[in-house]
This record gives sequence, structure tokens and C-alpha cells, in this order.
Amino acid sequence: MTRAPRAPRAPVRRRLVRALAAAALVVGAGLAPALAGPTTGASAAAPAAPSALSRGGEAGSRAGGPARAVADDGAPTLQLQQVTPQVARPGDTLAVTVRVTNPGARTLDDASLDLGAGWKAIQSRTELAGWTESTSRLATPMTSAPVASVAPGASTDVRIELPVDRLALGTAARGPREMSVALRDASGSVVASLHTFLLWDPDPAEDAARLDPDDQVRLSLLAPVTGPALDPADTLAEDDLAEATAGEGSLSRVLDAVEAAAQATGTRGALALAVDPAVVADASASEDSALSAWAARVGSMAEHTDVHPLPPYDPDLAALAHADLPPHALAATVTTPLRGGWSVPETWGSPLAWPAGGADADLATLDGARGAGLETVVLPTGLSTARTSPGLARVETATGEVTALVGDEALGQVLAAGTDRRAAATDEPLTTAEAVQRLLAETAVVATQSTEEAHLVVALPRGWTPDLTALRNELSALTASGWVSVVPLNELLSTPTADVVRAGIDDLAPQPAELSPDAVRRLDAARAELTELATVSPDPQAVTSQTLPSVVAPLSVAWRSVPQARDAAVTVALDVAAAQRRSVTVVPRTVLSLISAAGDLPVVVRNDLPTDATVTVVLRPDDPRLVVDAWPTATVPANGAATVNVPVRAIASGDVEIEIQVLTPTGFQAAEPASLEVRVRAGWETAGTVVVAAGVGLLFLVGIWRTVRRGRSPRRTTTDVPAPVNPADAQAVGSTDAERQA
Repeated sequence: MTRAPRAPRAPVRRRLVRALAAAALVVGAGLAPALAGPTTGASAAAPAAPSALSRGGEAGSRAGGPARAVADDGAPTLQLQQVTPQVARPGDTLAVTVRVTNPGARTLDDASLDLGAGWKAIQSRTELAGWTESTSRLATPMTSAPVASVAPGASTDVRIELPVDRLALGTAARGPREMSVALRDASGSVVASLHTFLLWDPDPAEDAARLDPDDQVRLSLLAPVTGPALDPADTLAEDDLAEATAGEGSLSRVLDAVEAAAQATGTRGALALAVDPAVVADASASEDSALSAWAARVGSMAEHTDVHPLPPYDPDLAALAHADLPPHALAATVTTPLRGGWSVPETWGSPLAWPAGGADADLATLDGARGAGLETVVLPTGLSTARTSPGLARVETATGEVTALVGDEALGQVLAAGTDRRAAATDEPLTTAEAVQRLLAETAVVATQSTEEAHLVVALPRGWTPDLTALRNELSALTASGWVSVVPLNELLSTPTADVVRAGIDDLAPQPAELSPDAVRRLDAARAELTELATVSPDPQAVTSQTLPSVVAPLSVAWRSVPQARDAAVTVALDVAAAQRRSVTVVPRTVLSLISAAGDLPVVVRNDLPTDATVTVVLRPDDPRLVVDAWPTATVPANGAATVNVPVRAIASGDVEIEIQVLTPTGFQAAEPASLEVRVRAGWETAGTVVVAAGVGLLFLVGIWRTVRRGRSPRRTTTDVPAPVNPADAQAVGSTDAERQA
């Protein structure tokens, strides 16, 4: 069934999400260390610049791109547009295209660009980071090109060429060199600059394809498929999901990225997916044909790549762990039933835990994941004391060992910033050319440093909205380099975990955006109560399928960016849970009388659940005068009521207060306890019987007496025989009577 087209809508939640996402991209977090390494090559001093423009993704700063120095907000800016060839070899002519933008109020005249390059190879990733973030020096100028006049608010592209042989690299080792571009004004002062890398390989290009696999860096990519902040209690929440799954939405483009990555690398499964099954279930259950089609597409993605489920509703594992929930509660939360009975396809891989935030997860979070039964955890940043962490590592926790998929922080930041369309909307997007040169530089250093085959992981951020062209270009450049091989994630998961010298992990390090422990515990208590209530039904999921998602949804990572809306969602979830808890009730009665020594007390139970409810009625007298002989179990029909007769015995007379409890088969209270006063009159029935019997006996005796008394009346004939009458006497008597009558 296809819905009518939606009217445009911009709910407060969506506006907040967009604003916070844009702020995160501009400001960034967790800047890569700006450690200046040893001076590489001859360098020329540049005028000190007051600031370096920054950019970053979910967990990053602009560690991904060249530093740009500017004098003030109105000064010109530089963007790297193209470097060809991306990897220079003997005899090549390096062509660098730079875009010059003039945001000021005056025309930029008589300017020029200087292209500088170093001859010494960068040996470590610390040196790479130092050069990327540096704004205080430039590489040795090798050539320059004039810049045409640039009007206020306008831009122009300038191409600079440099024969690589002028650097006299000869047979120097493969690897990155410093490269800079400086913009000089008419006075010769540097008013803007950028830092990037010259990649050098002394071997011919055709030899790159024949590079020994042991000398290659193996790279696996993983992207999350997590939706907007889902709210099952919000009838309009589906619109947010529809927007995200539409053609240009993040959840649609991340699926498109799977094919783009495979095309660019020639590897099936080059980009693996970690999917929140609740998003797919909600889309599958929708009446919107576009949403259900997207859900069907996700369900079949295992035909194209490795797919791993996340816990339903992508819960914030850190918040759960920091609320000190027991393992069984954690396990129940990460196995929340899905809408419409949707289940994870058997073709998907093992589940993954993916803690939120740019900061490293603490041991409490890893321990919580392990306690919940999630044995593989994605960590977007490294655990090793070295700048390059193996992609797979073991971490010991209090409840056992977890396997960590460890993301390479620098590569993740660069690839995300260079391909995320959200970053392109910022003032200083990382261009594809900048990203390519940094990715090549990072991987080249890893390839030359590693004594054994290195396997790195790039964990892309939640909400990643890939620019497919940029993704293809960057992955194609990595594959063409010869020292990078992009492989499916499952190849890494099937290898033994590495022993690494691990950096210290904090035991407990809550993050400010987490839901408060008190709110988490209240939601968990509501979840537990609903789960217990559902045991009255022969189909518990029919009871919990609508309400449990509402209770678990506010725990989602997606709600971190909209804390005020999350607080409202928590309140609604608790109200929804409380309403269902009142679905089974005792119909109130105030007073009952018991006049016999034994009998049944009727209790009326109401069931407003959509399924039959099997309950046990328990009476708890406050006085031993009344004894309950049994706790009967009865089935109350869906949306109906039933009378349950509870057998009792009276020991003595008196008024007894009784608490009525209705229990689930597991002994949990299915209804709020009710009170009933019973007036016990244990001897009344016997006394009444005696009185009635005595009355009947008395009536019997009175009847006999009256009968005897009536028998002695003169009007009754007797049984005496009359004496014979003399005829003469009879005649005399007769005449006498005749005379009287006369």
C-alpha cells in the first residue's frame, strides 16, 4: 500500500540533529597530536600565521587534511584540487592544481603560488601528523606560478608543474615527502598556505601490481547503518526514517557505497556493514512502499558484502554499563524484539557492539558488552601505544575476553572527511585530492614500517553520507598504489588476534552526552516489568512487541545529539509502560460476608491485553480467622473479564481484611493489589439451621395438640352404642315434641 506524498516537515528533533551534526563537523573533536617531527628536507620559514583552519568528522579534527594558514577571516584561502600523478615516479612531471578563493572585499592582484617539496622521506606517522598540522614552515620552494586577479568573493584554479627529477630522488626509498603551496601577495608576503604530500615510488607503475602481498597493507572498511532517533510512540517518526532512506539520504547512500567500493577496488565486500535491525524492521513494517523496498534491499545485502547486526535500536552501551545494570538486564536490552516480528537474516554474520562517541571506550563499557553476550566490539580509535594499531586485538574484562575491531584513527578521519557529504557543507571541506594524498602517505608509511603484514580497519562514523564519486576516487587511488589491498572484513575476523602493547584504558570514563544512570535504570525497570507481564500470554511477543521498543528506543545512540528530545522520549516511554502495566486489574468490591464455615470468595479479574491472560489469584488475609485453601489459576479472555472463585475456611467470626494479588505464571504481580473486607460469621449458618429445625418441630407438636383438642368437642360423634328405646316411651316423647311445636 503506497502512502500519499508527504508534505515537507522539519520537526524540532531533525533541526537539532542537523545543527549539532554541522557543529560537530566544523569544530571536531580529538585533534591528532601536532607533534613536529625532525625537519625533513630543506625548509623555508613562513610568516607565522595565527590559526589553522580545522575540520573533522564524528571523532576527528582536521587531522585528515593539510593545514592552511590564513591571516584573518577575510584573507584568501587555498584548496588542493588535483595532484597528478598521485604517486610520482622517475621522469614524471608533477602537476598540482590549487583553487584560490578571495573572500575579502578587495581584488587580489599580482599574487603568485609557490610549490615546495622536500627530498627526505617521512619515516613515521608522528612526522606525518606534525607536517599536516604545522603552519609555521613551508617546504623548500621548487617552482612558482602567477595568479590571475581574483575579484571579491570569486575563485580561480591555478596549475603548477614540477619535473620530479629536479628533486634528484633517483632510487630513494618509496614513501611520502613534504609538499606545500604558499600564496604570496604583491608584496611577497605569504597570506595563505596548505600542506600536503608528494608520494614517491622509484619502481615503474607496472611493478606496483606485482608487489609482494607481504609488503602490502591490508585494509578493511566498516560502515554503520543506523537510523535517526527512532521513537515508536511518535507517529511522525517514520517521516524521519523515510527521509534517511530516500535516494539522497544517508541510509540509502551507504548501501550504494557498497557497490561503489567494490567497483573501485575490484573486491567484493570491500565495504562491510553493521546494521541496526530495528531500523530495518520499522521500515519493513511500514505501509510506505519506498521504506519497505529499502528494508528488502538491506535484507539482501549479504549477497554483496559482509553484514553484521548491531543490537536492536543501537543502544548506548556506555550508558547501560555506567548504570550498573546486571548482565541479564544488559542481555535483555540488546535482544529487544523487533517490530512486526522481523528477524535478522541467517546470511548475516555475528553481532557487533559499537560503543558511541569519539573518545575511547572504557573498560566498564567493554565489560558491559561482554556481559550482554556481545563478544566483538568495534572501537573507532586504536588501543595500541603505537600510532598504528592492529585491526584485531584481545581485551580482558571482568566478565571475560572481548575481541576488538580496532579502527585506525587517522585513516578513519581522513576517509570520512574526504567522502562525507555533511563535511562538504562546511566552510572548509576536505577535498578529494587532499584526502587521497594523505591516505597514500599514511598507508605508505605503514607499509614501510611493518615487519609483518599489517591489516588495518577503517570504522566510518554513524550518519556517514558518502559522496560516491569521492569514495571511488579515494579507494581507486589506494588500490592503484600497489601497497594497499582492500579486503573483506571477514578475512580479518577469521585471523588470530594480535598481542599488542595496549595503551591504558580507563576503568570508568562516562561521556557527557550519555543518558543519566537514573534514567537508564528507570527504563530498565519498566522493561523488566513489561517482560514479566507478558508471561501471562501464550504469545508473550504479542504483548511486548509494541511497548518494549518504546522503552528501549530512548537508549539509542542517535538520541545523544538531541538530549532535550531524549528526555521527553524517556517520559513518554515510562508512561507507555505504566499504561500497559495496568492492563490486568481486579474489579473492585468493598465488602463480602461469609456466614458458613467454608465457601468460595468470588474475585473478578479484568484483562485489557490483546491476548488471553493466564493468572493466579492469591488471597492474603490479615487475620488467621480466615484460611485460604487454594490459589486458583484461571484464563481471562482478551479484552474481557472472568470471575475466579477462591476456596476459604472460617475458623472464627470477625471482620477480616484481605489483600488480593493477581500473579503471572512466574510469580510476578500482574495487577496492582486490591483490598477486600470479609465479614466472617462462622456460626451463623449452624445457628440458623437449629432455629429452623426447632421451629419445624414446634409446629409439628402444635399440630398434634390441636388435633387432639378438636377430638374432644361435644360436636364430634362418639363411638358409644345407644340403649334400646321402648316404643311407648318413643311415642310419649314424640307427642311431647309435637305439643311444643304447637
